[in-house]
Amino acid sequence: MLDAPLDNPLYSLLGLSHSSPKFKELIPIGSLEPSITKISNYTYHAYKPLGVSLCFVPNKDDLILDAIDIYNGKTAEGFSPYTMNNLPCGLHSTMQAHEIVSNLREPDRKGGGGQTRLPCWIEYKFSESSGILIQLHGFEWEDREMGWTSFVLY
Repeated sequence: MLDAPLDNPLYSLLGLSHSSPKFKELIPIGSLEPSITKISNYTYHAYKPLGVSLCFVPNKDDLILDAIDIYNGKTAEGFSPYTMNNLPCGLHSTMQAHEIVSNLREPDRKGGGGQTRLPCWIEYKFSESSGILIQLHGFEWEDREMGWTSFVLY
């Protein structure tokens, strides 16, 4: 397991109420209204111009942040690239797959690629219930220069 990025501002948001003022301090949502989607037990607040989506779960009469999706490029769904400088685990927008693995070590899990016809992905666990799943933009594991398209911090 990888050490949790306890000093990372994004990671510090996990577990907070959706009404916490820390969100406005760390993510410049300001007067930007999110696109809200409910899927099963999850409520997503997507801030597409900022390249971030916040996934909340219900807790009594409140919503608690369970995961953060960060996008590293324009998407078909309308997300812009996230441009804040507070990415966890030493990630930056131009990192390639081989650099990520070199910096973080071999992932705890990986999938996609090859005959799956899905993009490659790697996952690093911080604990049994938290980690980071990084979506790569390539389909072949031999392509060590593929970059990353998004990640989910949970």
